[in-house]
Parts: sequence; structure tokens; C-alpha cells
Amino acid sequence: MKGSIKMHTRHLLLALTVATLMSCGSVEAGEYTTVAYTVGASDTLDSIAQTYLPPDRGNSWQAFAEFKEGIFEYNFDRIFIHRQPYEVRTGDSLLITFWK
Repeated sequence: MKGSIKMHTRHLLLALTVATLMSCGSVEAGEYTTVAYTVGASDTLDSIAQTYLPPDRGNSWQAFAEFKEGIFEYNFDRIFIHRQPYEVRTGDSLLITFWK
């Protein structure tokens, strides 16, 4: 059962990554970046996503929601698997990926 959940999570992550790449336009337009961010005492996943949301994604609610979900999914197996959805704790190290 656990193996099928991990497989499902990997497929979902792959699908979200592909969808994100397709919505970003040309891959040649920028550089793919990964940032390690340490969560501070007053941080929420919303505030972190707002800080790192690339300007070329626009400032629509949908762009924000997709970016936040991408952070959640990318860190799911390391951070969020045994927590309430989107719960971050002081000291967590999130990996945030985006096209720069």
C-alpha cells in the first residue's frame, strides 16, 4: 500500500511539473533555479510562495495557487507527509523551484 502511495505521489508530482513547465512558455527564456528556504517564526506557506512567485507568472490568484501547490508537492515527501496540509514549522527547510 505504501509503495502505491509513493508511486501515485511521484506521478502527481511529475504531472504538476510538466503542467507548470508548459504554462511557463519557452524553457530557453530563463534559468531553472532551486532555492533552499529556512522557515522563520512568522512564515506561512502563503507568505513564502508570495515572496518567491516569479514576476513573469503574473499576480493572479491562479498563478499564486499553482506556485504554492508546486512548493507543497515538491516538499511533500520530506516535510508535509505527516502534517496538516500546508503546515510549515520554524526551522523547516523548503526547496523552492522556479524559472528565473
